[in-house]
Order: sequence, then structure tokens, then C-alpha cells
Amino acid sequence: MSAIRSNGREGDTPPPEASFITSVYRFLSSVRFAIFVLACIGVSCVLGTLILQQAIAPEYLSRYSPGTYGILRFLRLTDVFHSPWFLFLVGLLLVNLFLCSLARLSRFLRSQKEHRLPSEKALLAMLHFSLPEKDIPDACGLFKGYKEALHDERGVVLHKGSISRYGVYVIHGSIIIILLGSLLGLLFGYRGSLTLAKGETKDAIVREGSPMPLGFSVRLSDFQVSFYPNGEPRDYVSSVEIIDKGKTVKKGDVRVNHPLSYDGASIYQATYGSDPAFLFDIGGQKARLTAGSTFRKGDLTLMAVRFERSIHNFGPGVLVAYLEGSETKTAWFLSDVPRLRQHDILGVPVRLDAVTADYYTGLEVSHDPGVGVVWTGFAMILFGLYINFFMYERRMYLLKTPEGVLVAGSAPRNREAFREEFEKRRERIHGKQ
Repeated sequence: MSAIRSNGREGDTPPPEASFITSVYRFLSSVRFAIFVLACIGVSCVLGTLILQQAIAPEYLSRYSPGTYGILRFLRLTDVFHSPWFLFLVGLLLVNLFLCSLARLSRFLRSQKEHRLPSEKALLAMLHFSLPEKDIPDACGLFKGYKEALHDERGVVLHKGSISRYGVYVIHGSIIIILLGSLLGLLFGYRGSLTLAKGETKDAIVREGSPMPLGFSVRLSDFQVSFYPNGEPRDYVSSVEIIDKGKTVKKGDVRVNHPLSYDGASIYQATYGSDPAFLFDIGGQKARLTAGSTFRKGDLTLMAVRFERSIHNFGPGVLVAYLEGSETKTAWFLSDVPRLRQHDILGVPVRLDAVTADYYTGLEVSHDPGVGVVWTGFAMILFGLYINFFMYERRMYLLKTPEGVLVAGSAPRNREAFREEFEKRRERIHGKQ
């Protein structure tokens, strides 16, 4: 006796092997492949969250060794969401969703064409009532809003709300559209930083540590910051001008959550900072110095080399370096201590009048051409959810009988609501008879 059993009979023709294209299609449209791709995308998102993204080299070297930083750069883990392998994963997910939706939609469209009128016994098992001495045309006139799906010698099939069956496909399509919009943003969008002092103009942003031209210039005409009593910033506003081809084409204020848009780019208020400035009276002449700047008058040369916000709890102070012959000397000027506010340097009285702050603004400039596509996808999701959950399909079967017309109805979903609707319709029809 043979230990091997064959499911086929002798002489049966074995089923043909699937072609290579069919095998690839089945693989790309399978649920297992979708789960695998989603798992890879999930791991990528975790890595993109844990690892600092799009920073400059010194920031990475302060956290990792040069070797580790080299590996991160080689694997594009310093910019996960713009890396070729991440875009490839998103593309694979798009292909999988498209093929799955296409296969399911084709089966659904074929089934939509298959309408049949059940037997009288099957109709009597549904919600039903009879219309004595009626014919089919008269009975059809009682169901306003229903469309005819089938008409034969036995009777008619009417249906309503069949759009609800398309809800899941609208949702699938909207997810594909959202992914396409995301890909557009990742491939053709950009995001970078822009630091401006008052009166300064720049035409490039810093992206991944390198400058990138904007195609227009941004000028900071003013910057205002206000504080709460505890010193926390309450509001900071950048008044900017957009200059294109040498002309100011737009003006506006940029504040947190209130960006300024131009030519598809959005300018956001990201941060701010300040550089100290020192107002001196040097021999009766007013001078304004910043850290590293130099003042020269005759044989006197002064340089502000260091600033401290608090010198041993005596308030802010600035260290000034000067030349006495060939020797470099220094002197501290403390703005809150009168006797240390002024010094005689080479016979010239030098007095620190005030310490001020020159604020600068940190702006973020981004451009995402896929935003409109993504919003379209979200709108489609809402529409798909509405027709999927708040609308339902119902069918009415009108069967010609010797006594008149047998009316039966069914609904694959939301059967309680259909039962209530059916009973009200029956009462209304019988009330008119």
C-alpha cells in the first residue's frame, strides 16, 4: 500500500502554474506584504523620532562618536523621512493599497451587476406585505426614491442607498491620495531655518547645515518681544518684508502659529535670541560696541572681548581689552557699580553708559507642495466615513402573484433602522388603500 495519497484522480490535468507576473501581483497585493511594509515604516518612524533629524554636524558630534555619526549619515538615519529607502517603503505601501483596492473594487463592480429576484418562499422569510389586486407598475409607483435594478416577467428589484457600498473604497482611495500627497512633500518640499537681525536681508535658508536659495529675499524690518513679570516670553513678533526681483512684494507680521506665506512657502516664527551691545562714552564720544568689535581713536584701541550677565552678584559686566604700548591689558566695566563703571585708559576717561540687547529672530521656512493633496484626502475620508456609517443600502422585491403583488425588503446593514422604515412604509401604503 502506498503511503502517499493523491487528492487528484488519475488522468486529471494538473492546474497550470501561475506566471511570473501573476505571482508578483499576488505577492504585492497580499496582506502579509502589507503588514511587513507597515512594520518597516513603523520602525523607521521610531528611528526618525529617537535620532536627531536634519541637524548640523557639530550637534551630532556632541552626542555621538565620529564613527557612529559616519554610520548614521551613510544609512541616512539623520534624515529618515527624506531617505531613498523610506520613500521606497512608502511607495511599496502605495502599490499594495492600490492593487488591493483595485482587486476588491473589480469584484464589487461585478457583483453589482448581479441582481436577481428570489423565490416566493425566500421573500416570505423577509419583511413583507401584500398588495392585493395590484400590478407591478402600480406597486413601483409607491416606492419613490428607489431605482430599478432588475425587471423581468416575474417582477422587479428596486434599490436605494447603494452608494453606501462605495464608502470603503472611497476611504481606501483617500488613504492612497494622502500617501501621494506625503510623497510629493517629501520629494519636492523643503524645510530650513533663517536667522535675521533687525534690518538684515537674506535670500537663503540653512537646510541640513548647507545654504539653499529661496528664490526671493526676506528682510527683518522690526522685531518685538514682550515678557511676563516672571521673565518668561509672552509674545514675539517678526515684521518681515518679502523682496522679489528687487521689489518689496509683501509685508506682514510673523508670530507663533501665525505664519506668512509667499510663492508656496510658509514662514513660521520658531525662536529668537539676543546679542549684547555696550554703549560707551569714550572721551566725550559716544560709541556702541558688541562682542568682538573694536573702537579706535588716535593711540587708543579698545575691544569688547567678554560679557557676563552677573559678576559676583554685582550685575552685568563687560571685559574690555586695550593696548598699552606693546602690552595687552584688560579692564572690567560693571554697569550697576558706579565706581567700576568708569576707568581712565591711557589718560582717556571711558565710561559704560548702558548694556542693551540686540534681538534677532529665528524663522523656519517650509514648502510642501503636497498639502493640498493631503487635505483632499482627508476630506474624502470624512465623506467615505459618512456614507459608510450614516447611509445604508436597502432593496425592495416586487413579485407578481395570482393575488396581486408581494412586497419584501432587506438590508445588509442597519437592519433595525430598515425594519422601522419598512413598517412605516407598509402602514402608509395600507392607509391609502
